[in-house]
This record gives sequence, C-alpha cells and structure tokens, in this order.
Amino acid sequence: MVELWGNLLSLIGSIVSAWIGLILFDAFFPRKKFGKSYCFFVTLGISVFFVFSLFVGSSFGYASKILFEVASYYALCALLYQSRWDRRLFVIVTTYAVLYSSAYWLDALCMYALNLTYEEYIWNVPLYSAVFLLRPLSFLVVALIIRKYHPPLSVGKQARAWVSLSVVFPLSTLLIIWQIYTFPNEQQIWHFCLLILDVVDVVFLLLLDHLEQSAVNREKLIAAAERAHVQDENIQALSQAYAGQRKMTHDYRTQLSTLSALLEQGNLEEAQSFLSEMKVHQSEHILLVNTHNAAIDAVLNQKGYIAQRQGIDMRFRVNDLSVLKLPRVDVTIVLANLLDNSMEACIQMPESERWVSVQILYGQGLLSISIINPSRPVQIVGGQIATTKPEPLLHGYGLRNVGDILDRHHAEYTFLFENGRFIFTVDWPDINN
Repeated sequence: MVELWGNLLSLIGSIVSAWIGLILFDAFFPRKKFGKSYCFFVTLGISVFFVFSLFVGSSFGYASKILFEVASYYALCALLYQSRWDRRLFVIVTTYAVLYSSAYWLDALCMYALNLTYEEYIWNVPLYSAVFLLRPLSFLVVALIIRKYHPPLSVGKQARAWVSLSVVFPLSTLLIIWQIYTFPNEQQIWHFCLLILDVVDVVFLLLLDHLEQSAVNREKLIAAAERAHVQDENIQALSQAYAGQRKMTHDYRTQLSTLSALLEQGNLEEAQSFLSEMKVHQSEHILLVNTHNAAIDAVLNQKGYIAQRQGIDMRFRVNDLSVLKLPRVDVTIVLANLLDNSMEACIQMPESERWVSVQILYGQGLLSISIINPSRPVQIVGGQIATTKPEPLLHGYGLRNVGDILDRHHAEYTFLFENGRFIFTVDWPDINN
C-alpha cells in the first residue's frame, strides 16, 4: 500500500513539475503550437517522460535519470516553443535545478525542525505526503506569478556575444547535480554548492533577459529607422515624380499648341521636325521601370536613377504587380535594402563590371525576386555575412533586417557567392491573395 502511494505521489509530482516547467516556458518563450495541438503534445510528452523516467531511473541510476529528464524537457520545449538553443538550455536547467534543490533543502529543514532521521521522515507518511504536495504547489503559484509579469521575449535565431556564458552556467549546474550522486558521502556539500549556483543562475538569467531585451529593442529601433528612411525615400520619389509629371503636362500642352499652329500655317516640314524633337524629349522622361504598383515603382526608379549616376547598369525584368497584396512597407524595405547592397558591392568593382540584374515577377500568388551583382569575395558563416564595419549594415545588418521581414512572412530565400557574383533569391507567398 505504501509503495502504491509512493508511486502515486511520484506521478503527481512529475505532472505538477511538468506543469510548472510549461508555465515558465510560457513566461520566457513564444509558443509554436496552440489549442488542441499544444494539449496533445503536452499530454504525450508528460506520459512518455514519466514512463521512461521510471525505467531509466531503475535501470541506469538517478544521475542518468536526471540527464534524461533535462533532455526530455528540452525536447518538449523545442517542439512547442520558439527560442535559441542556448537560452532554452539555460531556462530549463535553471528551472530543474531550483526545483531539485528546493526539494532537498525543504526536506532537510523539516527533518531538522522536527528532529527526525531520514528514515523516520519518509516513513511518516502524512508528514512526508503533505510536504511533498505543498512543495510543487508553492512553486506552481510562483510560476503563475512569473508568467503574469514576465511576457515571453522573441529573441530570434542569431547568436549573441554572451552565448558562451549562457552555456557555461547550465553545464556547471548539471555537473554539480552529477557530483551529488557520484559522491554520496559529500552530498550535503554539493547540495550547498548547488544552492549557491541556483542563486547565481537566477541572477544571471535575469541579466541575460535584460541584455536580450536591450538588443531586441535596439534592433527594433534600427528596423523602425530603416522603415522611416525607406518611406521618406518613397515620398520624395513620388513627390519628384508628381512634380515632373506636372511639368511634363504643362510642357506637353505648350508643345501641342506650337504643333497645332505650325499645322494651321501649313508648315509641314517644321511640324515634322518639331514632332521628332518632342519624341526625343518625352523618351528622356519615361520611367525606367513600370510595375503598375506605385510604391514599388518609386523604389525601383529611384534606385535605378541613383545607379545610373554611379555608372551602374541596372537591368530590370518585371511584370504587372498591381494585384500584389503584400504590405507595401515590408516589400519596399526588402527591395531597398537588397538594391542598396548590390550598388555598394558594385561601387567597389571596376567601372566595366558594374551591373545589377533585378528580376521581380508575380504569378499564382507568389512574388519571386532575384537580384544578382558582381562582388568581391564575401564569407557566409552560419547564414550570416561577416562584416568589418563598425555598424554592420548593408551586407551585414541590412540582410538580417531583410531576413527578419521575410521570416515573418514565411518567405523562402537564399543568398550565396559564386563565380564572382552575389545572388539573392526570394519566393514570397502572397497569402492575402
């Protein structure tokens, strides 16, 4: 009967501990799955976790059981939540260590206060059961408070400079837990070390959260500045186009009056000569590219004219983008960044090798973008381009900004350097269409 009750307590403890872990995951990480899908994977994960945890503990010892439990929490978190691996590892190990350490010290406090040996304590079923149940319930309340006041932080995929520190602390914590079972005669000393490390882990986790939030806020400010810059460029381009169109309309009316007067006078040769001059003059004001999408036309023509002034041959291949429903700001930011990157790379090349091939085609609900330009060799490491600039813009932060926008819209993109050319391609689904 006592053994059955012990197994039941163990089951309750595992369920509540998993529940605490999931609540804390909600506090630190954005979810990947919701609703019934989330509940299904949680139930399946806890069931597998409990069954195999008992099997591993009885067959390979408690040290292996702890490693298995940490690995199980990590796998469940990776399946259900979005986060970088280092931050996920830190939160999971810190949560596990605090729960593990609190269990030992609360039991030790009860035994010291009641002057009981360990055997007397565990065989006092009412006392042991009450302490066993109150402990996770108390942490459950704390976890709910943390979730209420700590919104999840989306930190992206890019590793930070402090990743090495965020890995050292959880690995050190796991090593201390391993030592507890490796040296049972020194268990109290190692538990005291673990308690100190728990406090350090929690403080450092809060510090890392602050650093992550600061980094995310800085990137948001840069992205907002980039959006404002692109919008300002678009407004200027549209204003210039509107002013140019008004001037062309005024000039065209004057030219029509002149042509009409020449025809009324019967001076056909001068009329033909004047008409030829009008054609040449009008051709100089024709847009470099016309997609029938005002925002995209503004960016493409503006960048095209800038390229012309820099001696860059920018070649466009486009089709009708008038039905495109993607957010205009996001599309123009992506195009502006990519074209700026390509022009910056071309400026560093000899004048005879300055060209950019731009292809923007829309069909069957998919926007396809391909931009190719000659470039000096670039190193692509871990999906990022190394940069030596103080502010990693253009082929550095610029591409990360582009990547963040495309990731948000579930677009597929690739970039590579081969045969002296930098190639960036995008397949962007227009889900609104």
